[in-house]
Order: sequence, then C-alpha cells, then structure tokens
Amino acid sequence: MLRFSKEYSKLRQPIFTTIRKNTGHYEEGYAYEVKTPTGSYMAYCIGDTPIKKVDITESLARFDADCGRDELIAMLEGWYGLDFNDFVLLTFWKKF
Repeated sequence: MLRFSKEYSKLRQPIFTTIRKNTGHYEEGYAYEVKTPTGSYMAYCIGDTPIKKVDITESLARFDADCGRDELIAMLEGWYGLDFNDFVLLTFWKKF
C-alpha cells in the first residue's frame, strides 16, 4: 500500500511520482493500492529510480510535492533523519 497524507495535485494525474526511502518494497511492474485522505485506487509502478538529495531539482519538488526543493528536502529529513540520503523516485500509472 502507498499512503499519502495530503491530496497532492499530482494525484489527479494518470501518471505521478513519489519520493520514498529506498527499501526495495516497491517494484516496477507491480500494482499497489494508493490511499489518500479522500479515497483509494490501484496504480502500477512503472519506474523506480534511485536518487540522492542532490538529485532533487526545484522542478521535481514542485511536481512531486507541490513545494520548493528546500521544503521537500526538509520534509524528507523530518521523516527519515538529517543524514539519510538513499531515496527512490517511484513513478506510478493509475489503473483505470
């Protein structure tokens, strides 16, 4: 299951991304339930790209989290710690 605590604008699109801790849990080619504050649906993982904080651009932050790069990095550090730097950029396609 892929949980979102906020209704990000990206979640209204057929293809969206999310940056998560790189645990290997989500795999390309598999479908996962996506839960948001207002509902749930299934989505296929169509991409899993390992990234570091330095790889997060301003445009990626705006698309992925509706905020700037510095704010997104601060959120990631709040969730995973200041020293953590092993993330994965997951790309999902909604199952219709």
